[in-house]
Parts: sequence; structure tokens; C-alpha cells
Amino acid sequence: MFELSLNKLCKAPVGRVFAAWSTPEQLQRWFAPGELSVPQADVDFRVGGAYRIVMRRHDGQHHIIGGVYREIVPNERLCFTWCWEGSEVTTDVEITFRPAGEQTELTELTLTHRQFPTEEMRDKHKDGWEGSLVKLVQLD
Repeated sequence: MFELSLNKLCKAPVGRVFAAWSTPEQLQRWFAPGELSVPQADVDFRVGGAYRIVMRRHDGQHHIIGGVYREIVPNERLCFTWCWEGSEVTTDVEITFRPAGEQTELTELTLTHRQFPTEEMRDKHKDGWEGSLVKLVQLD
């Protein structure tokens, strides 16, 4: 199995960065790479709750991801499953949030995505996450 890990520095306090993962309105602002948009995000933000996010390409094609929240530690850690609609492959995502040193207005985010059956699948997700996280770190 393969995994990827990404670190990003966000110019916002931990609470604000964590909140960007917890509501449909926030997820719709950033949770799709490049020119993709998020016309729909359904979130039951609790352990055992499900999420479903629809990403739309400019040509109208949709990509739908869903999963279940496994662990939620406010402002510290978030773990959830990840499965593309129509796929039998389920992977795991873990995100940690930490103040960046003494800077309480900066957040160090670490994202680890595990259980990829192939390197190719891991690499495609790495590109997607990097494109989405660019949008996250630019949120005001």
C-alpha cells in the first residue's frame, strides 16, 4: 500500500483552518483543485457521520467523493475515510492542525492520505490535494 503526506502553512489561526473542513459552506470555497468547483457539499460533522462532496469541472462533468468521519478532535486532528463514487477502493485521510511555533496566527497543517493500492492512484491524489490546499491557504 502507498501513502502521501503534505505539509502546508496557513496564514490563519488553527480554529479558522479547522473550521474550513467542518461546514458545507467552507468546503465549497476550496475543496476542489484547479478550476474545479464544489456545487454541493453534504456534511454530518461528527464521529460516524458521513460527508459527500460533488466537484464539477468547467465542462459540467462531476466527480463525487464521500466517506465517514472516524475521529474529530477540534482544532487538533481530523480522520475520515475517502471513496470516489463508483469505486470499490476506500482510503484513509488524517489531518493534524498545529500552531506554527510561537505564531498563533499561523497554522501548520499536515495531511496524510493512506491505503492507496497503486503509486499512480497516490500520485493523482497528491496533485489533487496540492491543488485544493492551495485554495485553502488562500482563504481569508
